[in-house]
Amino acid sequence: MTTAPDPAPLCYEDLLRYFDAGAKPASEHRVGGEYELFGVEAVSGKAVPFDGTRGIRRILERMLEDPKWSPLCEGDQLICLIGQDESNITIEPGAQIELSGAPQPNLRTVTVELAHYVGRLRSVTRDWGVDFIGIGMHPVSRTEEIPFVDKCRYAIMAPYLKEKGALSQAMMKATATVQVNLDYADEADAMDKLRTAMGITTLVSAIFAHSPLSGGRPNGFLTRREHVWHHTDPDRCGLLSFVFDEGASFEDYLRYALQVPMMFVVRDGCWIPMDGIPFGHFLAHGHAGLRATREDWDLHQSTLFPEVRLKQYLEVRGADAQPPHLVLSVPALWTGILYEDGARRAAWALVRDWRFEERLTLHRDICRQGLQARVRGKPILGAARELIRIASEGLRRQGEETDFLAPIEALVLKKGKTPAEILLEKWDAWHHDVVRLIRYCSYFE
Repeated sequence: MTTAPDPAPLCYEDLLRYFDAGAKPASEHRVGGEYELFGVEAVSGKAVPFDGTRGIRRILERMLEDPKWSPLCEGDQLICLIGQDESNITIEPGAQIELSGAPQPNLRTVTVELAHYVGRLRSVTRDWGVDFIGIGMHPVSRTEEIPFVDKCRYAIMAPYLKEKGALSQAMMKATATVQVNLDYADEADAMDKLRTAMGITTLVSAIFAHSPLSGGRPNGFLTRREHVWHHTDPDRCGLLSFVFDEGASFEDYLRYALQVPMMFVVRDGCWIPMDGIPFGHFLAHGHAGLRATREDWDLHQSTLFPEVRLKQYLEVRGADAQPPHLVLSVPALWTGILYEDGARRAAWALVRDWRFEERLTLHRDICRQGLQARVRGKPILGAARELIRIASEGLRRQGEETDFLAPIEALVLKKGKTPAEILLEKWDAWHHDVVRLIRYCSYFE
């Protein structure tokens, strides 16, 4: 009887090469969207559980009728669908469902991909009384009412994070976001994009604030999702100061990642807690008879949650989940800024002079104040408006359609408001009617 060889051990130089291996020529740069949605009962707005005859697992099983998707299981538990085109559908801890889209050549194909996915969701849940909504916090079910999905990763992550942050359970079970993945050409390009994205991410979070309701009532925030992230785990969340240093490099990001405590590794299908040792220690010395592998590194990378994450591409993470009429404005804004040199320079110029302490204060203040939060006595609304104009011009110079930005332009440029403020106005006008709330945020309407 033969046994599989141990995975190849990892060294520091391998991890430096990891980032270099992500570089692509500009002609091959793509846009990827990640969309988390809450499954809800269409009448009550309550969270749809993972299990049950009309639960999220059953929806995944129905999605498998499309030959595009293949199952990924943990034991006999279906936990993920793998697409033929680098896309996948995963389940978040509170049974939020997420499409991680394939890298797309332009915003038009991003739109087509999302429309196909939503159409398929609709077709497999027809007449079930289930809907899927885009909003940053679950608006009806409280965190304690939402059960954890039975997944090995979450069984370790939940108690670990509970010791780190008072709102970590809410982050896992009751938040949703839309994220954008973008490529880089080389180290200098990657770090310039990382610096710019980290510099403007708080503006973007304010622009797309959309989590003002929790437990069926206003929660006092415009983006409570961002507030929750402030109370999740300071070791792995938030803004990264070193990216603003002159000459910041891949090695600087690597040093940060190596200092972050580990949650787990996987061996022979078993998830093993790692007692919070830093990955750098594991790399140098091993732990409990184990040595670090590339698979361990990939898994560790997935547990880092800064506002902008560097992998073999750049992942911008700061926007609340959006209703369908606004969702494509998120990848449009980031594409317009980060994929055009002039737009990227202009966006950085808006925030270049802010001290890191001012960035931290603003990052907290926008949670309640949105675009009325202030830096040096001035509301950020003016900077947000200019940022959207810069993004529009950047899209135009790339030959992309600027219409994708029109919905958020109508709110911020013309009304000076966030999606959250519009939602609160409607909530009052609807006399707190949950059915109308669900219809407004619905991807099936």
